[in-house]
Amino acid sequence: MSGSAFGFLAERRDGLFPEERFGDLYPSRNGRLSVPPRVLAWATVLQVLEKRTDHDAVVALRCDLCWKAACGRGLYDTAFDPSLFICFRRRLALSGDRGRIFTRVREIITQTGVLKGRR
Repeated sequence: MSGSAFGFLAERRDGLFPEERFGDLYPSRNGRLSVPPRVLAWATVLQVLEKRTDHDAVVALRCDLCWKAACGRGLYDTAFDPSLFICFRRRLALSGDRGRIFTRVREIITQTGVLKGRR
């Protein structure tokens, strides 16, 4: 896993998407998703990298140990319903900062230089 996108996410998981980054999406304790937004953010990054559908991303999070490690899930943690991706993306769009996940990923890539000399 070292040197992979999974390892990169796992090593930087806490700093990449701290819970406060999504506080504006859930201004009250009511109406929060059953899965922390940061888990959805990590899963979204992997979903896009691997070009997976919502359903396939959830299956990977349920069964693939690399996905579990990158998203901070334990061996016996279950995944979630794929519809949570839709709810999460809708809240991102309504926030006026739809691209915040990938803006942050670009910031970390630039800071670490992990892709220096690559495309």
